[in-house]
Amino acid sequence: EQGIPFYEIFLDVPVDELKKRDPKGQYARVESGELKHFTCIDDPYEPPLQPEITLKTHELEIEQSADILFRRLEMDGILEGAPKLTPPGLPNPDGDEEIDLHVPAHLREERMSEAKTLPKVLISDLDLNWLQVIGEGWASPLKGFMREGTLLEVLHFNSILVDPFNLTDNKDAHTSTTNFEKFTQFRAPDRVSMSVPITLSCTEYTKAAIDNSPHGAVALTTQMGNIVAILRNPEIYPNRKEEIATRMFGVIDMGHPYIKEIYKGGDYLIGGEVELLDRIKYNDGLDKWRKTTRELMDEFREKGADTVYAFQTRNPTHAGHAYLMRSAGENLKKEGYKNPVLWLSPLGGWTKEDDVPLDVRVKQHEEVLNSGLEHPGGLDPAKTVMAIWPAPMVYAGPTEVQFHAKSRRSAGASYFVVGRDPAGMKGSELAVAHPDDDLYDGDHGR
Repeated sequence: EQGIPFYEIFLDVPVDELKKRDPKGQYARVESGELKHFTCIDDPYEPPLQPEITLKTHELEIEQSADILFRRLEMDGILEGAPKLTPPGLPNPDGDEEIDLHVPAHLREERMSEAKTLPKVLISDLDLNWLQVIGEGWASPLKGFMREGTLLEVLHFNSILVDPFNLTDNKDAHTSTTNFEKFTQFRAPDRVSMSVPITLSCTEYTKAAIDNSPHGAVALTTQMGNIVAILRNPEIYPNRKEEIATRMFGVIDMGHPYIKEIYKGGDYLIGGEVELLDRIKYNDGLDKWRKTTRELMDEFREKGADTVYAFQTRNPTHAGHAYLMRSAGENLKKEGYKNPVLWLSPLGGWTKEDDVPLDVRVKQHEEVLNSGLEHPGGLDPAKTVMAIWPAPMVYAGPTEVQFHAKSRRSAGASYFVVGRDPAGMKGSELAVAHPDDDLYDGDHGR
């Protein structure tokens, strides 16, 4: 009833070793002729063809055998408190909930008709990136743009409290309108990483349109006029830009590219749960590399991965990167993994103007895969999956790189390889402490 599988365990031990052990004296009785038709002696023994676990206990200490058993149970999620949602060996998404907010195909026409009757909220290209992150499950367990209570948890704790199984009556805490006058009696039991605010701003004009609408929802519309999602039960609250920027970045630099985007936003934020009306596509020739968290899980399962390690760079890969990726895989094998799979995970969202364009990076990644192991800068395509990660770059240093790692876990990665000064950049000429110098110490991301 709990979905726990049956395990066939083969104790693969030579007969001579069994005779040495023989705690009940059975083999001695066989040799004396007292016992007949004894398995492995005068009766055949047929070893299992496909046992789930094989233990050569004559070559292992008791602790080593037990470790193999416990590792398999852990890999299959048997010893975890939550149901296993992912292939064996791969972690559950944060919050123990698989998030996919695309409207089912049979309801798409109905939802689109509804969306055309709702107040429109114009979203930027940056907002579209974040919408894709939410809708495809990269920010699990988030189901929409952050409400005020959720945003405050993120800003002050770099994490959120969750209660996926409603143990403390907090299951809907992040999908309900924030109410500072009412709290549940007990605190949610689990804390999951969430270090980057994911918000949607709006103007006074849009706020008035929503406030005066009889509908409890809005239509999210791109700058090209395409309705891409419905946001339900909107919660509108002040956009405290200075507080968000200072807590998120920990630096004062009004020339910082993402900080400038924050200050360009409207004076209000809209929180609420989203439904994607269709898959977000960019029609730039790279959509084949844009895979959802669920699609990536399936691909890792097909490759038989018992662990996944992700590598991100917003620059082209070179031989040094390839060495890092190869050596990381070898290190995981030394830890006992049989089939670690590399996820080459280029950042695919908004970046600052002088970063290397996505198409250049992806084409270079394709060459790295096509070169194979014969080339010193190549990778093994049989052990590698390439998929674009859709989030924008915010250049918030160690705070941001926590989200980079957490987000990859939502698609099955247990390890994340980053370089020196992850998610960092040089301060602009307007930076108070570090103009034209690294905003963050290059070693702090470690």
